Amino acid sequence: MSATPYALTDTVLVRFHLDRSEDLTGVSGTGTVAGGVIFPDGTVAMRWFTGTSSTAIYDSIDDVLEIHGHNGATVVTLIDAAARGRAS
Repeated sequence: MSATPYALTDTVLVRFHLDRSEDLTGVSGTGTVAGGVIFPDGTVAMRWFTGTSSTAIYDSIDDVLEIHGHNGATVVTLIDAAARGRAS
């Protein structure tokens, strides 16, 4: 079962940022460390705000958290109020 905290529609892009409370690797820092968009099919495009920025594409926001979540030290914060209103 997906941990995705919102319902996707076929037309709405959902903007988000990653907030990190602890930098376990010493690379990205703390606070807002990345931002991106979730496409209607669940695909994610994300840009790191670190000193060496990069952009990556993921199959889902769950994959982003699996790779970059650091066991709860990183959370996804949804920007768009419409997405928050459809929380599941």
